[in-house]
Amino acid sequence: MGVGLEQKRLRGRTLALIAGGIVAAAALLVGAIVVVAAGGNGGSSSASRELDTSFKAPRSFESIDAVYGEESYTCAPTDTQCVRKFLVKVTDDYGPKAALGVMERLQRDNRVDRAVNDHDMAHSVGRETAKDYGSNFKAFDLCPITFNYGCSHGFFEYVLARTDTPKEAATTICESLNGSDHFLTAGFSCYHGVGHGIMMAEAYNVQNSLKACNTLPKDTAKDGCWQGVFMENVNAGMTNRALPGVFKRSDPLAPCDKVGDRYKHECFINHSGWLMTVAHNNVSKGTRYCLKAKGRFKSSCLQSIGLMVTNPVWQTTLAPELANRPPAEIAATLCSRFPAVGRPDCVIAGVDNLANFDQLDVTRELAFCAAVDSSFRGACYRQIGVDIRARTQDEQLIRRSCAGVRSSRRLCLAGAGLA
Repeated sequence: MGVGLEQKRLRGRTLALIAGGIVAAAALLVGAIVVVAAGGNGGSSSASRELDTSFKAPRSFESIDAVYGEESYTCAPTDTQCVRKFLVKVTDDYGPKAALGVMERLQRDNRVDRAVNDHDMAHSVGRETAKDYGSNFKAFDLCPITFNYGCSHGFFEYVLARTDTPKEAATTICESLNGSDHFLTAGFSCYHGVGHGIMMAEAYNVQNSLKACNTLPKDTAKDGCWQGVFMENVNAGMTNRALPGVFKRSDPLAPCDKVGDRYKHECFINHSGWLMTVAHNNVSKGTRYCLKAKGRFKSSCLQSIGLMVTNPVWQTTLAPELANRPPAEIAATLCSRFPAVGRPDCVIAGVDNLANFDQLDVTRELAFCAAVDSSFRGACYRQIGVDIRARTQDEQLIRRSCAGVRSSRRLCLAGAGLA
């Protein structure tokens, strides 16, 4: 598979449903539904008065360490509301990069427990970013892509609540993008947020939401939007907010096995939350449902569950009996519970998930690859290279990142198309 095709395939997993505490994230969005609807009913004049589209740059800061030392953090490690208020304050003071950089530091220092839904926390940072620094792409681009794009999602929630239609919100933010290369990452994330908003505005009607996505101007925009639609749909399914008949316990693959082929990958790659709901978080049972998917979508379905195995929050749900073992070992054990045909998909998706969070830092990916069955290690190291290439086109940076893979550097470079 060529690098270009691999990058396109990877983007389909980049924002997949891997945030961990999905129910909590979904609950956050319940309150947003009414607000979005109110924004649509308020008329353009009231919406425009509420939405400030001018850009205001955040205050500069010397380093994350300097902000970490300056801001007073007194929260208990599992006090979600206290953590949220603290991050909003740091966003007010220095912007989202500082806030989420400090969040990463707090996690490393065990001052924020890994069970705290960091994707949800990043949503709050995103909403505050749009409020403080302007509802425009320049402010949107301040959002780091860490914590599975939660800042970007929250930013869009804020704008959608203050515009008449999701398409208007998309135009306000996404269409100010410059350059096709920039669009591949930021634009996909931008329109993914549109998909979430469209589903809320369309009262969770999947078909109507997909039709709205199809009015967007670029194929990448449509693809990102479809992904947001299906992620939001699964959030709704897991919290009993989906429309009647969309999800069926008698057919765990629904609605993904019913939508058109052009939508199936994005549906299946986000389907794991529902599969685990039906399977009562039994990975062996949930992955067997995927074997009934047709053709290449069997792999998409299996990879959706594979994305969960390296997520610390999901690990506590899927394998509570392994809680005292290292995260890489837990992930490898979960992959061993896949049917034999699906274990390569688990390994690939496990690496992808870590890359979503860690970007070019391969430390956790190396630990995972070392823990998986030896027959999958080559593919695991190669996937590290695929993911590095998807995040930078700088050849020297790719080579430096692959150097971190040490003895398997050549496999990493091969995955990145440089060997």
